[in-house]
Amino acid sequence: MPRSLAVRRFASFAALALAAVADSSRADTVYVTSFTTGALVRYDSVNPAGTATVLSGSGSMVKPAAMALGPDGNLYIGQDGDAASIAPQISRFDLTTNTLVPVYTFASFDVFPGSLLFKGNDLLVGRNPFFGNTGAIVKMTNITGGTVAVSDYTTGGDLASSPGLALAADGSLYVADQTYNFVTSLASGPVKRFDAAGTYVGEVIASGSASGLYGPTGLAINGSTLYTASIMDGSVLQTNLSTDVTQPFANAGGSFEVGALALLADGSLLAGSPSGYTGNIYRFGTNGALLETYSSGLGQIGGIVTVAVPEPGTLVLAGLGIAGFAGFAGFARNRRRSGNG
Repeated sequence: MPRSLAVRRFASFAALALAAVADSSRADTVYVTSFTTGALVRYDSVNPAGTATVLSGSGSMVKPAAMALGPDGNLYIGQDGDAASIAPQISRFDLTTNTLVPVYTFASFDVFPGSLLFKGNDLLVGRNPFFGNTGAIVKMTNITGGTVAVSDYTTGGDLASSPGLALAADGSLYVADQTYNFVTSLASGPVKRFDAAGTYVGEVIASGSASGLYGPTGLAINGSTLYTASIMDGSVLQTNLSTDVTQPFANAGGSFEVGALALLADGSLLAGSPSGYTGNIYRFGTNGALLETYSSGLGQIGGIVTVAVPEPGTLVLAGLGIAGFAGFAGFARNRRRSGNG
């Protein structure tokens, strides 16, 4: 075989093999809390049922309703307690040591976490509508270390609650302002925008039939697109933040089937069910199609956090040859199976 043809064939083989390795490593790590049982579970987004691992078991937390990945690489979890003897708190789960420790307790029962979001090193805390918790978004400084200071972050807007928070690239904060009626069990409310300083700007999505929003809950932003969970009809809306035009995006097919939202690295969207009957986690494609329903068995889904697993670098493979490439591919597969990235 001529050398040039052999080189071309090897190059084609290497490209195909590299694509296969890249495809095999596209599974994101997903962390989920069960509001029902208090457990924290990790799974691989490509194989949820086969990779589910309990990191913190049932009863280790009391009503963990929200979660965020901190700048220190640890998970921060908002627990609501029991509204009586167990106060709401923020806990830290160290992903290196697999240890859970409380870092702040709301001793006066004035804040029941409904959503968490880091803005730099500051943790923003939204309020849980199912505890009738109204008020401004809370800012917690030094939450990753030092003496924690708590203050109001937003001004204006008169928030009924805030089970969804999302931060845009320009620093604007989007808040799901949900009102939950305990008599009728109906949720309603708009999505509101605050500027980078936390000052109220206005409504982005109005409540009701004109917008198709029935109880804003989880929020997520991908570039200039805002995704909003509409809890009463199980739908997800998408808003173009350049024009503030809102359209239907996806539907899980039932009320109280979409709550917490999280984006995967490939642009698909996860939605956790807060109903408690299914423990479902839905995955929607970039076009809104329902790609997968994972019945987690966790009851009400509290928080969802996704962590992208980096794909292998092409430069590493440049001088390996066929045997070296095969060895690297095997290493990549074993590394993914071990859960180390």
